Amino acid sequence: MHYIPVLKSKLIMPELPENFMFSERLEKLHASMDSSRVVSVCAPAGYGKTTLATSYFHRRDCPPSRICWYRLDPEDRNLPAFIAHFAESVFPSDDSRFFESRRMLKEYADLESQPQQAIAMICQEMWSHHSPSSHARTYIVLDDFQNVIQTPEICDMTRFMMDNLPPSCTIFVLNRTDFRIYTEKQKLEQKVLEIGAEDLAFSPSEVKDFMFHMDKSLAQQELSVFIQEKTEGWIAGIIILYQALKSKGPNIPAHELAKLVHEEALFRYLSLEVFESVEYSTQDALIRLALLQDFIESEAEQIFEITDIQALIAQSMGFGLFTQRIHGDPVVYRFHSLFREFLLHILKNRCSGELIAQLHLKAATYYIGQEAYIRAAEHLAKCGNVSAAIDIVIKAGYNKILVGETAQLKIWLDLLPEDLVRDNPVLLMYKAQLMPNSRQSEMVEPLKKILHMSLLDKKLDTYYQAASVLIYILMCSNDMKGLREIATGLPWQLENTSQELKNTLLILDMVRSIGEEQFGQGETQSETLLYDHLPEDSKWLYLILACIIYHCLGKLDRAEHCMQTALLLDNFKNIEPARGFVLLFLATTWSLKNEKERLTSALSEITAIGEKYDYDYLSANGRRLAAFERYLSFDMEGSVEMLDYAIFHYRRMNNNAMVASTMLLKRLWSIRPANTGNLEEARLEMAMLRKAKPGLMVNETALSILGAIARESGDFPRAERCLLSAMRLAKVKKGSQVLCGACFHLAKLYYVKGNEEKGHYYLQQAMELASENRYFMFWDIHIPTLTEMSLRSMRYGYCVGFAEELLSKFYDSGTITYLAKIVKTMDESRITAFVEDFVFRYQPSQGEQLYVVKAALFGTPEVFVNGIKIPDTEWKTKKVKGILEYLILNNGKTVSKDTLLNIFWPDSDSKSAMVSLRTALYQLRKTLSKYQVPVSGNNAFIHETLGGLQIRNSEILELDIAEFLRLQQELAALSEKTGSDSDAILELLEQMVSIYRGDLMEYSDYGDLVFLERERCKMIFEDICLKLGFIYEKRGKLSQAESIFRHALVLEPYSEKICLELLQLLMGQGRRSKAVSLYYRFKKRFEQDLDINIDSRLTEAVRNPGLHK
Repeated sequence: MHYIPVLKSKLIMPELPENFMFSERLEKLHASMDSSRVVSVCAPAGYGKTTLATSYFHRRDCPPSRICWYRLDPEDRNLPAFIAHFAESVFPSDDSRFFESRRMLKEYADLESQPQQAIAMICQEMWSHHSPSSHARTYIVLDDFQNVIQTPEICDMTRFMMDNLPPSCTIFVLNRTDFRIYTEKQKLEQKVLEIGAEDLAFSPSEVKDFMFHMDKSLAQQELSVFIQEKTEGWIAGIIILYQALKSKGPNIPAHELAKLVHEEALFRYLSLEVFESVEYSTQDALIRLALLQDFIESEAEQIFEITDIQALIAQSMGFGLFTQRIHGDPVVYRFHSLFREFLLHILKNRCSGELIAQLHLKAATYYIGQEAYIRAAEHLAKCGNVSAAIDIVIKAGYNKILVGETAQLKIWLDLLPEDLVRDNPVLLMYKAQLMPNSRQSEMVEPLKKILHMSLLDKKLDTYYQAASVLIYILMCSNDMKGLREIATGLPWQLENTSQELKNTLLILDMVRSIGEEQFGQGETQSETLLYDHLPEDSKWLYLILACIIYHCLGKLDRAEHCMQTALLLDNFKNIEPARGFVLLFLATTWSLKNEKERLTSALSEITAIGEKYDYDYLSANGRRLAAFERYLSFDMEGSVEMLDYAIFHYRRMNNNAMVASTMLLKRLWSIRPANTGNLEEARLEMAMLRKAKPGLMVNETALSILGAIARESGDFPRAERCLLSAMRLAKVKKGSQVLCGACFHLAKLYYVKGNEEKGHYYLQQAMELASENRYFMFWDIHIPTLTEMSLRSMRYGYCVGFAEELLSKFYDSGTITYLAKIVKTMDESRITAFVEDFVFRYQPSQGEQLYVVKAALFGTPEVFVNGIKIPDTEWKTKKVKGILEYLILNNGKTVSKDTLLNIFWPDSDSKSAMVSLRTALYQLRKTLSKYQVPVSGNNAFIHETLGGLQIRNSEILELDIAEFLRLQQELAALSEKTGSDSDAILELLEQMVSIYRGDLMEYSDYGDLVFLERERCKMIFEDICLKLGFIYEKRGKLSQAESIFRHALVLEPYSEKICLELLQLLMGQGRRSKAVSLYYRFKKRFEQDLDINIDSRLTEAVRNPGLHK
């Protein structure tokens, strides 16, 4: 979570007014609040909404509680600002109890791209602080909610909290408008208390009591009735009229009272009678202070040069209602909203617009210096000094983007006038950078406008910054034409351009070369540029572009060096998205080197960052690399699933070229000896790819893949055309690795056609190229083809040593020796069919299991990894552990995400629930990986597919319920062969009893499936306890029989069968007092808890000793 300055004065509960008067009406309202989960107070200004809440929390009989107060201002409409303040209110930074919760929010919640996720995490964290056994409550107060009702996301978040906060939380929503934040369903289910203006209005008797409380001489029935009628119980009006009566005396003429009958008149009264009664200097100070939402002494002194603030406030507080003092360090002062509106009205009449703008600018400058950016944004938007506002935002905004604190910058831009932003290149670039990842296409035109405007103004530094953002977007969509346009026509030799900037602009030469697919030229340009003279942020972009060029050229060691260097850049070490992109290109290098061991951990982090920030580029390419990892491990099904995931994300990015390329790869990998694939659909996908005109060697790779599909389908002419075309284009662009892959496919084509001469020619060319550059993987890889070509190389003597090394990336030494021996003596015409059949049937040795997960689901669930228990404190929330428990129970089955959403977030809307699930899965994987459980790759404990989640590998999972049910089947089979009391039967029964520690997934409500399975296990347990007790009785082991019956009754306290057997056993031993005591305890528990009469046989067993067995 990016840091956003929090105005803590908004998070302090105001004091009760000195003239507060408790009444019977308030007492009844307080009583109604006690049983409510949501308290909605809707009334106009001045009705005492805030006073109602504060008086409730000041009650003497108020239960132990924590009050989280949040007074909302208009700037809180900005989602990151709202969430940052809300998080501080519920998890105060100065309270060590909430340190872990704040750490989790900071680490895993992104306020800008996924605000719903942040709110979901806050709700989850609140559950971790909830204790069912404690009576302490948490009250969350959203005061002045009318300031944010125009932001639908905040309203949705508030509804979400109503459904998902723990039952010990009560939400107060104080609002001036008649806006119902809750749904009708929530009103019914969440115990919503609605309080309106009519509930807050003073009755005639209360008006009289108030007048008596303030001044006994004014407590006249006639005056009280008059005030109540004219104000309709409006407390602000009552107090203002009281001030009038106080100044004029109780005998004020009726015609003067009649003038004060509506709000405008009351305002005039403030001006004529109250405000004018103080010195002019005091008036001037008050109207200037009204520019601030609230203020402390140092702000009044430094912004407005008001020195004697305490004396000033003392006079102001003499007005009664109109000034609030909020205790803290330092003390914060705030004018009542009505009084502040009045003061601003006076300010506008007395001062020129220019002077007011200067005051706003002065306040903005002060707040920026104090890093109070939200307040600074408010005053910048109102200062009217466009040039000054732009200078401040540009200067501070660049630093915020550099360190990743973009949420603050977004607040400023949202408050600045739209035309001001649109006409300024730098501000427009900032706005483009802050747009969500899912709306990247909308950023292109604004950025192109920036390029044009900055060239006209000869501002090449701005041009470069905008181009950097545009490069990322165009790379994501594989838009080579757009990349070429960025650098085309740039006048490099503009006057007054520093050498440092000229050196930096050379990066755009590399961009143009990438767009033109002149990778050799791009390499030369990258080596010409002076890296040490680049700014830090430009170094990151340079290294990414250089890595892309080296990937396309097949120079993998250089590509890896670039990314290892990028990981060390100081400015980007703590920016997760930047690290995610570097890891992606580093993982791409490892994938092309076929270094699966290094790849696995990187893919896990890439996927997590992509999901956390909703970056489709990371998610799509990370899943694609995961597909290669699984394919190289012979996990064909898993690799196809990962490709489906990648296609989903490419489609979201509108990257049709990568959608088509990935579909082609999926078709190639899905080919089996009896299934040659659908060539016609592959041709259509190739046509879609060509239409997109992609770069980065995507077209050449796709041609090679299509050629391989055509070869496997028997269309040799098409296969030859595609593969020769791929080779020709790859040679022109110097793409050695793509060329090498196409050569392997072409060599196989000629061997299949019976043209051994050409087969030998291209095979030798491919092996020499692969050996020289140490290529072990290719974007167009087809394991049957690569295996066959490696074996043929060993047969014909082409780079034999490298061929063996290449095969060792896929097979163990014994398998390689076996294959080489077979192929060396095999008839030429049978080699292809033999290898294809072998690869299709081959299952790699799993080797020794590196981890074993043991789960005990009976009783309170426990999870162990390699004998070490994962303590409950490791699970971030109960739902995180609950998801794992549910998946374990359903191991071997795919559990859909919809099922998980319905079970764990039944009352949330689909979007919020999915965000919560994604967060929970991220935390689940993080906890498992901490205990060395693989969370990605072929050996992952939990596999994720488009269909849902599944725990597949039963060999690494030891599950108590699985063993319990296995023993039951063995018991049933054994009972048919031997007697019911044999030693073998006894041993099985004892094992089953020892496994059953309590109800299945005790205290968990995970739907009908768990409930039915729980009841089935209960019945089995009851049956085996009875059988075991009978055997003990038969063998004379009465104490053991009693022990097993008592143990069973503890676990199944409502089992009449077990209770009956125990009663009969006790009565048979002459232990009637014990039996009677047991009988009455069971009867009381059974009838009170279940409201059912017990079986009459239990009563007879106690009354008639002769009935015992």
